[in-house]
Amino acid sequence: MHERPLAVKPPARGARLESLSRALRSGGFLRLAIILSGSLLCLLVFMLTVTPKRYNLYVGMVPNQTIAANKDVEDELATLRSREAAADAVMPIYHYKDGVTEAVMADLEAVYAQMTAVRQYAQSLPDHGPDRAYSAEELAKAGELMELVPLEDFQLTTLMNASAEQFDEMYAAMNPATRNVMQGNVTQGQEALAINSIMQVVGFKTSVSLLQNVVLPVLRGMIQPNMVVDEDATQAAQQTAWDAVEPIFYKQGQNIVVMGEGRVTENQLNTLNSLGLLSDNSVDYAMYGGAIVLVAAILALMSVFLRYFCPAVFFDAKRLAILYLAAVLTLALAYLAKSVQLLYLAPLALPYMLLTVTLSALPAFATGLSTTLIASLMMSGAGGTSADVINLLIISSFSGALSVLLLHRRYQRSFILFTGTLVGFANFLIIFATGLMGSMSMTSPLHKALWALAGGVTNALLCLSLQPAVESLFNLPTPMRLLDLTNPNHPLMRRLLLEAPGTYHHSIIIANLAEASAEAIGANPLLARAGAYFHDIGKLKRPLYFKENQIGASNIHDTTDPKVSAAIIISHVREGLALARQHRLPAEIQQIIAEHHGNSLVSYFYNKALAEAGDKPVEEEAFRYDGTSPRSAEGALIMVCDTVEAAIRTLSNPTREEIATSIEGLIRQKMDSGLLDDSPLTLRDLQTIRDTCASVIYGVFHERIEYPPPPDRLPPGERLLAHLQQIRKPSRIPGAPQKPAQPEPGGEPVLPAPPVAPAQKNQP
Repeated sequence: MHERPLAVKPPARGARLESLSRALRSGGFLRLAIILSGSLLCLLVFMLTVTPKRYNLYVGMVPNQTIAANKDVEDELATLRSREAAADAVMPIYHYKDGVTEAVMADLEAVYAQMTAVRQYAQSLPDHGPDRAYSAEELAKAGELMELVPLEDFQLTTLMNASAEQFDEMYAAMNPATRNVMQGNVTQGQEALAINSIMQVVGFKTSVSLLQNVVLPVLRGMIQPNMVVDEDATQAAQQTAWDAVEPIFYKQGQNIVVMGEGRVTENQLNTLNSLGLLSDNSVDYAMYGGAIVLVAAILALMSVFLRYFCPAVFFDAKRLAILYLAAVLTLALAYLAKSVQLLYLAPLALPYMLLTVTLSALPAFATGLSTTLIASLMMSGAGGTSADVINLLIISSFSGALSVLLLHRRYQRSFILFTGTLVGFANFLIIFATGLMGSMSMTSPLHKALWALAGGVTNALLCLSLQPAVESLFNLPTPMRLLDLTNPNHPLMRRLLLEAPGTYHHSIIIANLAEASAEAIGANPLLARAGAYFHDIGKLKRPLYFKENQIGASNIHDTTDPKVSAAIIISHVREGLALARQHRLPAEIQQIIAEHHGNSLVSYFYNKALAEAGDKPVEEEAFRYDGTSPRSAEGALIMVCDTVEAAIRTLSNPTREEIATSIEGLIRQKMDSGLLDDSPLTLRDLQTIRDTCASVIYGVFHERIEYPPPPDRLPPGERLLAHLQQIRKPSRIPGAPQKPAQPEPGGEPVLPAPPVAPAQKNQP
């Protein structure tokens, strides 16, 4: 007995809806939506550009506007006429036909016998003579005797009234003359020439009446060509001539009808109809199908390129949206340029420039090349010739590559304008040079070259206008945006300086260390500096709960429960993220704020809680940050530099070796705790960071002669630093070994302020 299989219960409707909802909210669906919508918009602009304008025309009307061919089209009527003329011009091909001469001479003998019978009949009639008139019955009976060559009544009368001598002389001259002519070539269609030749010979010995009334009709009835037309060979030759005629085309941009000139012909109407330019046309599905395939292939290739060579852009929905937005905008501006018939003003280098300064060089080049191909195809027709399309393709590719090379890792906005001007002059030289190669006149190439120059500058102006908007709309950490964020007058930095000066000073030191280290390992130095500036902005919520801001005041944590103290210290990450979102800091900086402590333990308050708890258990999780390990090189840098700066401040006049050894120990602690496991930093990078931080910190600790001025003569900023040094300078026994600093009630090790602030480090 077999067991029945258990029925699989279908998932509940709510579960299916939840699964569908998760799929719709997933990053993959969002990327697919961006790619499809961006591609459809690009295709829509392309369709609008290549769709021809339709006209209402009829045969015989005077055209009220000039209409040019939007693509190469055959002039079918003109082509047909040319081919017919070529076929008609072919000479017939002849071949010699055997037996024709013998047949003609035999017929001549038979006709001679019939003419003799007619004469004998006439002589049998009463009153026969040279001037006798014959009745209709007599002529009819005589005519019946001429079976081979029918003769009219007047011709029979001439034959019957001729004398025997005249008749004999006629035939005596006619027989050999006919033989001689037939032994030559009598070409089909040229029988009249042979008859004339015989008539000339016979006419010397024959009366005019016999010659015209008897000889001529007899020859016309008997002479046959012996060179006849070879129909098959002639038709083959005519077909060859027909096929050899090339179709006659209206070239793209060539006028088919001109406003006010003549009247519309049926041929012109048929040509316009074949181009789909008449209002009663059906939809040209072939054109639209080809456009869809072409644009889809270009955009699909671009997406595949981004997927494998620019994954950071492809898997980031925000950056992917910027990329397609730049493509659609460029094609729309190209459509506008074509509408006003200023093809060379089209800003086809815009995606190269805009995406280089907002994303990076490789996605900019891929997107720019794709839009260049599509836009160049869009420019065909409506005043754009094939030469213009090729020129646009050349200058756009060249100027785009030049823009990417010049703007890569360049941060100044003024350099964008310089790049646009340089691109414009390059476009000018290319168009002018190619124009001179194909034109005898300098006017047209110069005109196009000047518009190309203006187009290059237009690219830069558009890029300068759009870059801040894109940076702000998508909250991008571009070099220019990061430079703006690192301005000391930023509201958050001003608040740090005024409300938490110790944290402000700490952030400045971290920024210097992180920026130098980022440059050394090839990371983003501007992002590292900006992240360091804002990584501790959460301390603005309760600045006095952090040791570096407790200037001249008692430590609040001495009278606070350690668990509460730890919660306050830990909360500065969460409160920093809230401030970052409020001020729309880029997501990369928010990530640094969230990760700069990872899930590390606030050991000072944890140890304090253990000491106060005695034998009672203490929950360690309550004393850990709830963040994750850094996933970016810049975030890991700031975590390391944060710890390094705090610990090194406990050293007094250390050597370079002591600094490097201390930093290496701190980095190893981070590695052992797993806080650097998710970062892209390698061991070589960590060694470079160690050496770079050591060099920067050693520059702060360099020996110098002290000239302590009176405190009341110090500037306010230096007076504050001097006060910090006095109240926070740790005691150190000369020659004693250095130990890593222990956590203090601020959540970080005891950190005396460095002897010199960054703004004053060049003072003696």
